[in-house]
Amino acid sequence: MKLNKITENVYYIDSAVNMGLIVNEANEALLVDTGIDDSVARKVKRLVEECGYKLRGIILTHAHADHCGGAPHLVKTTGAAVYATATEKPVLECPVLEPVYLFGGAYPPAPFHNKFFLAGGVGVDEVIAPGAQKICGCEVEIVDLAGHTLGQAGVAVAGVLFCADSVIAPGVIDKHGIPLNADLAGALETFNRLEGRRENYYLPAHGTLVEDIVPVVGANRQRVIDTMECIKGLLESPKTVEEILAVACSNFNININNMGQYYLMQLTIMAYLSYLVDRKEITTEYSGNRQSFKK
Repeated sequence: MKLNKITENVYYIDSAVNMGLIVNEANEALLVDTGIDDSVARKVKRLVEECGYKLRGIILTHAHADHCGGAPHLVKTTGAAVYATATEKPVLECPVLEPVYLFGGAYPPAPFHNKFFLAGGVGVDEVIAPGAQKICGCEVEIVDLAGHTLGQAGVAVAGVLFCADSVIAPGVIDKHGIPLNADLAGALETFNRLEGRRENYYLPAHGTLVEDIVPVVGANRQRVIDTMECIKGLLESPKTVEEILAVACSNFNININNMGQYYLMQLTIMAYLSYLVDRKEITTEYSGNRQSFKK
Protein backbone atom coordinates (compact mmCIF):
# COMPACT_ATOMS: atom_id res chain seq x y z
CA MET A 1 0.00 0.00 0.00
CA LYS A 2 1.39 3.39 -0.97
CA LEU A 3 0.35 6.94 -1.80
CA ASN A 4 0.43 7.53 -5.55
CA LYS A 5 0.34 11.03 -7.02
CA ILE A 6 -2.12 11.58 -9.90
CA THR A 7 -2.10 15.37 -10.21
CA GLU A 8 -1.19 18.26 -7.94
CA ASN A 9 -2.82 17.58 -4.54
CA VAL A 10 -4.74 14.52 -5.81
CA TYR A 11 -3.51 11.03 -4.92
CA TYR A 12 -4.70 7.47 -4.63
CA ILE A 13 -3.86 4.69 -2.23
CA ASP A 14 -3.60 1.33 -3.96
CA SER A 15 -5.16 -1.50 -2.00
CA ALA A 16 -7.73 -4.27 -2.37
CA VAL A 17 -10.10 -1.29 -2.65
CA ASN A 18 -8.43 1.78 -4.14
CA MET A 19 -8.91 4.94 -2.12
CA GLY A 20 -8.58 8.59 -3.11
CA LEU A 21 -6.86 11.39 -1.24
CA ILE A 22 -7.40 15.09 -1.93
CA VAL A 23 -5.29 17.71 -0.18
CA ASN A 24 -6.13 21.40 0.26
CA GLU A 25 -3.74 24.37 0.53
CA ALA A 26 -3.52 23.96 4.30
CA ASN A 27 -2.30 20.34 3.92
CA GLU A 28 -5.64 19.04 5.17
CA ALA A 29 -6.78 15.82 3.53
CA LEU A 30 -10.10 14.46 2.31
CA LEU A 31 -10.17 10.67 1.94
CA VAL A 32 -12.42 8.83 -0.53
CA ASP A 33 -13.35 5.46 1.05
CA THR A 34 -11.45 3.72 3.83
CA GLY A 35 -10.92 0.05 3.04
CA ILE A 36 -12.42 -2.87 4.90
CA ASP A 37 -11.20 -2.77 8.51
CA ASP A 38 -9.10 -1.22 11.25
CA SER A 39 -5.91 -2.78 9.89
CA VAL A 40 -6.32 -0.98 6.57
CA ALA A 41 -7.38 2.21 8.34
CA ARG A 42 -4.23 2.23 10.48
CA LYS A 43 -2.05 1.95 7.36
CA VAL A 44 -3.99 4.74 5.66
CA LYS A 45 -3.64 7.00 8.71
CA ARG A 46 0.10 6.35 8.85
CA LEU A 47 0.51 7.12 5.13
CA VAL A 48 -1.42 10.37 5.41
CA GLU A 49 0.45 11.54 8.49
CA GLU A 50 3.89 10.57 7.15
CA CYS A 51 3.22 12.95 4.24
CA GLY A 52 2.49 15.75 6.68
CA TYR A 53 -1.26 15.86 6.05
CA LYS A 54 -4.08 16.04 8.57
CA LEU A 55 -7.16 13.96 7.79
CA ARG A 56 -10.19 16.25 8.01
CA GLY A 57 -12.89 14.40 6.10
CA ILE A 58 -13.98 11.07 4.62
CA ILE A 59 -16.32 10.65 1.66
CA LEU A 60 -17.83 7.17 1.63
CA THR A 61 -18.93 6.35 -1.92
CA HIS A 62 -21.30 3.62 -0.75
CA ALA A 63 -22.08 1.45 2.26
CA HIS A 64 -20.43 -1.84 1.35
CA ALA A 65 -18.12 -3.05 4.08
CA ASP A 66 -14.99 -3.20 1.91
CA HIS A 67 -15.35 0.56 1.28
CA CYS A 68 -16.44 1.79 4.70
CA GLY A 69 -15.17 -0.74 7.27
CA GLY A 70 -12.13 1.37 8.17
CA ALA A 71 -14.16 4.52 8.80
CA PRO A 72 -14.95 4.00 12.52
CA HIS A 73 -11.25 3.69 13.39
CA LEU A 74 -10.30 6.76 11.37
CA VAL A 75 -13.10 8.85 12.85
CA LYS A 76 -12.16 7.76 16.36
CA THR A 77 -8.44 8.47 15.95
CA THR A 78 -8.52 11.63 13.79
CA GLY A 79 -11.92 13.25 14.37
CA ALA A 80 -12.52 13.32 10.61
CA ALA A 81 -16.05 14.20 9.46
CA VAL A 82 -17.95 11.68 7.33
CA TYR A 83 -19.86 12.51 4.13
CA ALA A 84 -22.21 10.20 2.21
CA THR A 85 -25.40 10.28 0.17
CA ALA A 86 -28.83 10.12 1.79
CA THR A 87 -29.47 6.64 0.41
CA GLU A 88 -26.25 5.18 1.80
CA LYS A 89 -26.46 6.93 5.19
CA PRO A 90 -28.87 4.47 6.90
CA VAL A 91 -26.67 1.45 6.16
CA LEU A 92 -23.50 3.26 7.24
CA GLU A 93 -25.12 4.14 10.55
CA CYS A 94 -26.87 0.78 11.03
CA PRO A 95 -24.59 -1.64 9.15
CA VAL A 96 -26.62 -4.77 9.95
CA LEU A 97 -28.97 -3.50 7.23
CA GLU A 98 -26.52 -4.70 4.58
CA PRO A 99 -26.74 -8.42 5.49
CA VAL A 100 -30.43 -7.93 6.33
CA TYR A 101 -31.29 -6.87 2.78
CA LEU A 102 -29.09 -9.60 1.34
CA PHE A 103 -30.95 -12.20 3.42
CA GLY A 104 -34.35 -11.11 2.22
CA GLY A 105 -35.08 -8.70 5.06
CA ALA A 106 -34.66 -11.28 7.83
CA TYR A 107 -32.08 -11.17 10.59
CA PRO A 108 -28.90 -12.57 8.97
CA PRO A 109 -27.35 -15.83 10.18
CA ALA A 110 -23.79 -16.25 11.45
CA PRO A 111 -22.04 -16.47 8.02
CA PHE A 112 -22.92 -12.79 7.49
CA HIS A 113 -21.45 -11.65 10.79
CA ASN A 114 -17.96 -10.89 9.57
CA LYS A 115 -16.04 -7.91 8.21
CA PHE A 116 -16.99 -8.67 4.61
CA PHE A 117 -20.70 -8.05 5.24
CA LEU A 118 -20.98 -6.31 8.60
CA ALA A 119 -18.85 -3.19 9.03
CA GLY A 120 -18.71 -1.17 12.20
CA GLY A 121 -21.27 1.62 12.23
CA VAL A 122 -20.19 5.19 11.59
CA GLY A 123 -22.22 8.38 11.84
CA VAL A 124 -22.65 10.52 8.73
CA ASP A 125 -21.96 14.15 9.59
CA GLU A 126 -23.24 15.62 6.35
CA VAL A 127 -25.39 14.25 3.55
CA ILE A 128 -24.03 15.05 0.09
CA ALA A 129 -25.85 15.24 -3.23
CA PRO A 130 -24.56 15.37 -6.82
CA GLY A 131 -22.99 18.63 -7.89
CA ALA A 132 -20.02 20.91 -7.33
CA GLN A 133 -19.28 21.78 -3.71
CA LYS A 134 -16.53 22.53 -1.22
CA ILE A 135 -15.83 19.80 1.33
CA CYS A 136 -13.10 20.28 3.91
CA GLY A 137 -11.62 23.11 1.87
CA CYS A 138 -11.47 21.00 -1.31
CA GLU A 139 -13.41 21.91 -4.46
CA VAL A 140 -15.00 18.66 -5.63
CA GLU A 141 -17.91 17.40 -7.68
CA ILE A 142 -20.07 14.62 -6.32
CA VAL A 143 -21.14 12.43 -9.25
CA ASP A 144 -24.21 10.18 -9.28
CA LEU A 145 -22.93 6.64 -9.94
CA ALA A 146 -25.98 4.64 -8.82
CA GLY A 147 -26.27 1.04 -9.93
CA HIS A 148 -23.85 -1.04 -7.91
CA THR A 149 -25.82 0.32 -4.96
CA LEU A 150 -28.84 2.61 -5.05
CA GLY A 151 -27.00 5.67 -3.75
CA GLN A 152 -23.41 5.18 -4.86
CA ALA A 153 -21.49 8.36 -5.66
CA GLY A 154 -18.15 9.18 -7.23
CA VAL A 155 -15.85 12.11 -6.58
CA ALA A 156 -14.39 14.30 -9.33
CA VAL A 157 -11.57 16.74 -8.61
CA ALA A 158 -8.96 18.48 -10.75
CA GLY A 159 -9.46 16.23 -13.78
CA VAL A 160 -9.63 12.99 -11.77
CA LEU A 161 -12.75 10.89 -11.17
CA PHE A 162 -12.81 8.33 -8.37
CA CYS A 163 -15.33 5.87 -9.83
CA ALA A 164 -16.09 3.66 -6.81
CA ASP A 165 -17.64 0.36 -8.04
CA SER A 166 -19.55 1.86 -10.98
CA VAL A 167 -17.23 -0.08 -13.26
CA ILE A 168 -14.54 -2.67 -12.61
CA ALA A 169 -11.47 -3.47 -14.66
CA PRO A 170 -12.03 -5.93 -17.55
CA GLY A 171 -9.76 -8.51 -15.92
CA VAL A 172 -11.75 -8.25 -12.70
CA ILE A 173 -14.99 -8.80 -14.67
CA ASP A 174 -13.65 -12.16 -15.82
CA LYS A 175 -12.76 -13.04 -12.23
CA HIS A 176 -16.22 -12.18 -10.85
CA GLY A 177 -18.28 -13.43 -13.80
CA ILE A 178 -21.33 -11.23 -13.23
CA PRO A 179 -20.49 -7.92 -11.52
CA LEU A 180 -22.79 -6.99 -8.66
CA ASN A 181 -25.41 -4.37 -9.43
CA ALA A 182 -28.48 -3.74 -7.28
CA ASP A 183 -30.14 -1.36 -9.77
CA LEU A 184 -29.58 -2.35 -13.37
CA ALA A 185 -31.31 0.68 -14.88
CA GLY A 186 -29.13 2.87 -12.68
CA ALA A 187 -25.99 1.01 -13.75
CA LEU A 188 -26.79 1.46 -17.44
CA GLU A 189 -27.45 5.18 -16.91
CA THR A 190 -24.17 5.44 -15.03
CA PHE A 191 -22.32 3.80 -17.94
CA ASN A 192 -23.70 6.49 -20.24
CA ARG A 193 -22.82 9.20 -17.73
CA LEU A 194 -19.24 7.97 -17.44
CA GLU A 195 -18.78 7.92 -21.20
CA GLY A 196 -19.88 11.55 -21.29
CA ARG A 197 -17.31 12.66 -18.70
CA ARG A 198 -14.13 14.46 -19.75
CA GLU A 199 -11.70 13.73 -16.94
CA ASN A 200 -8.01 13.14 -17.58
CA TYR A 201 -7.86 10.18 -15.21
CA TYR A 202 -10.33 7.63 -13.84
CA LEU A 203 -9.82 5.29 -10.91
CA PRO A 204 -12.16 2.32 -10.40
CA ALA A 205 -12.07 0.99 -6.85
CA HIS A 206 -11.21 -2.42 -8.30
CA GLY A 207 -8.74 -1.89 -11.13
CA THR A 208 -5.97 0.45 -12.20
CA LEU A 209 -5.80 4.15 -12.99
CA VAL A 210 -6.77 4.79 -16.63
CA GLU A 211 -6.87 7.83 -18.89
CA ASP A 212 -9.70 6.51 -21.07
CA ILE A 213 -12.76 5.13 -19.30
CA VAL A 214 -14.66 4.24 -22.50
CA PRO A 215 -13.12 0.74 -23.01
CA VAL A 216 -13.68 -0.06 -19.33
CA VAL A 217 -17.31 1.03 -19.55
CA GLY A 218 -17.68 -0.97 -22.76
CA ALA A 219 -16.47 -4.16 -21.10
CA ASN A 220 -18.86 -3.66 -18.18
CA ARG A 221 -21.81 -2.87 -20.45
CA GLN A 222 -21.09 -5.91 -22.62
CA ARG A 223 -21.13 -8.20 -19.60
CA VAL A 224 -24.51 -6.75 -18.59
CA ILE A 225 -25.83 -7.34 -22.14
CA ASP A 226 -24.47 -10.88 -22.20
CA THR A 227 -26.00 -11.65 -18.80
CA MET A 228 -29.33 -10.17 -19.88
CA GLU A 229 -29.40 -12.29 -23.02
CA CYS A 230 -28.49 -15.39 -21.01
CA ILE A 231 -31.37 -14.81 -18.60
CA LYS A 232 -33.90 -13.98 -21.31
CA GLY A 233 -32.87 -17.09 -23.22
CA LEU A 234 -33.66 -19.23 -20.19
CA LEU A 235 -37.18 -17.86 -19.90
CA GLU A 236 -38.66 -19.39 -23.02
CA SER A 237 -40.12 -21.69 -20.37
CA PRO A 238 -40.89 -20.70 -16.76
CA LYS A 239 -37.95 -20.73 -14.34
CA THR A 240 -37.63 -20.00 -10.64
CA VAL A 241 -35.00 -17.59 -9.34
CA GLU A 242 -33.02 -20.58 -8.10
CA GLU A 243 -33.00 -22.13 -11.56
CA ILE A 244 -32.03 -18.86 -13.24
CA LEU A 245 -29.27 -18.25 -10.73
CA ALA A 246 -27.77 -21.73 -11.19
CA VAL A 247 -27.65 -21.59 -14.99
CA ALA A 248 -26.47 -17.97 -15.22
CA CYS A 249 -23.64 -18.62 -12.77
CA SER A 250 -22.54 -21.74 -14.64
CA ASN A 251 -22.62 -19.80 -17.91
CA PHE A 252 -20.13 -17.28 -16.53
CA ASN A 253 -17.93 -19.80 -14.72
CA ILE A 254 -19.09 -18.86 -11.22
CA ASN A 255 -18.87 -21.64 -8.65
CA ILE A 256 -20.90 -20.76 -5.57
CA ASN A 257 -19.59 -22.46 -2.46
CA ASN A 258 -20.72 -20.34 0.50
CA MET A 259 -23.78 -18.51 1.79
CA GLY A 260 -22.40 -15.01 1.33
CA GLN A 261 -21.53 -15.60 -2.32
CA TYR A 262 -24.91 -17.19 -2.94
CA TYR A 263 -26.87 -14.20 -1.68
CA LEU A 264 -24.66 -11.67 -3.44
CA MET A 265 -25.29 -13.46 -6.72
CA GLN A 266 -28.99 -13.79 -5.95
CA LEU A 267 -29.18 -10.02 -5.39
CA THR A 268 -27.54 -9.45 -8.77
CA ILE A 269 -29.89 -11.85 -10.59
CA MET A 270 -32.89 -10.22 -8.90
CA ALA A 271 -31.73 -6.85 -10.26
CA TYR A 272 -31.87 -8.25 -13.79
CA LEU A 273 -35.31 -9.74 -13.21
CA SER A 274 -36.57 -6.45 -11.77
CA TYR A 275 -35.30 -4.60 -14.82
CA LEU A 276 -36.96 -7.03 -17.23
CA VAL A 277 -40.27 -7.11 -15.32
CA ASP A 278 -40.48 -3.31 -15.28
CA ARG A 279 -39.94 -3.22 -19.03
CA LYS A 280 -42.59 -5.90 -19.55
CA GLU A 281 -40.09 -8.18 -21.26
CA ILE A 282 -40.86 -10.95 -18.78
CA THR A 283 -43.71 -11.76 -16.42
CA THR A 284 -44.42 -14.05 -13.49
CA GLU A 285 -46.60 -17.08 -12.90
CA TYR A 286 -47.48 -19.04 -9.77
CA SER A 287 -47.93 -22.77 -9.40
CA GLY A 288 -47.43 -25.17 -6.51
CA ASN A 289 -46.52 -22.26 -4.25
CA ARG A 290 -43.60 -21.39 -6.52
CA GLN A 291 -42.99 -18.13 -8.37
CA SER A 292 -41.54 -18.47 -11.85
CA PHE A 293 -40.44 -15.94 -14.45
CA LYS A 294 -41.09 -16.32 -18.15
CA LYS A 295 -41.23 -14.33 -21.39
